[in-house]
Amino acid sequence: MSYSSYPTPPPAGAAPAPASPEPEQPALSEPQRIIDVFIAPGKTFEDLKRKPSWWVPWLLGAIVTLAFGMAVTQKVDLVGYTRHQIEQSRFRQQQFEQLTAEQQEQQLRAGATATKFVFYALPVFTLVGGLVYGAVLMAVFNFGFAAEIPFQRALAIVFYALLPRALYYALVSVSLWVSSDPNSIDITGNAMPTNLGFFMDPQGNKFLYSLISNLDLFALWSVVLLGLGFAVASTNRKLKPATGITTMLLIYLLVILIGAGFKAMF
Repeated sequence: MSYSSYPTPPPAGAAPAPASPEPEQPALSEPQRIIDVFIAPGKTFEDLKRKPSWWVPWLLGAIVTLAFGMAVTQKVDLVGYTRHQIEQSRFRQQQFEQLTAEQQEQQLRAGATATKFVFYALPVFTLVGGLVYGAVLMAVFNFGFAAEIPFQRALAIVFYALLPRALYYALVSVSLWVSSDPNSIDITGNAMPTNLGFFMDPQGNKFLYSLISNLDLFALWSVVLLGLGFAVASTNRKLKPATGITTMLLIYLLVILIGAGFKAMF
């Protein structure tokens, strides 16, 4: 029998063969990133370290918010909506009641025109808001946790993490088109029963109503994605997902507490 088929052992003192490197994860396409942010968000945020593009999720969100604005302007009585918004604030209501009937009518129509412009300009507001959120959160995680995340990557994290909010507005848009009474939908408050505030009286305890309303499933979903995104996409692996998510939840709680206090005052 020949022994040539057996492997020859390495000579004594020879260095071991280097281990083969782990195979890299395949790059994700933009559609895969968008799908994964809903079902496997860690994959999307990990891929942002390879290519931190942000314009696709922003564009998708812009299309959805523009469709939402069109649904509002087509299906909702904006004069009635403006009156309802005035009634939600004691301060504005007092000022409104001091006007003559003609002045009240002019203010309502001017408010309706301004509201229409705002809803059509929502894509621009989402872009500006994303730039601000990206800069602020980049500062929080870079200075607070040495995350080492550049601005473009932070911007991508923000726009991908806000996609659940785009889903929310898509659902509200559908509700406006199919509803027999679109004016009954609280488009800027509780449009859907995704938080307990939907079942509360808006004119009751305004602080509690605002606080509970902001503990919305879609809002919290995006907050959790933001914390996860900054942890996973961080160059510093010491930032854990649990830390990132907890940080974002605390920031969000602080923001909605301040907002609820402000609304209770006015």
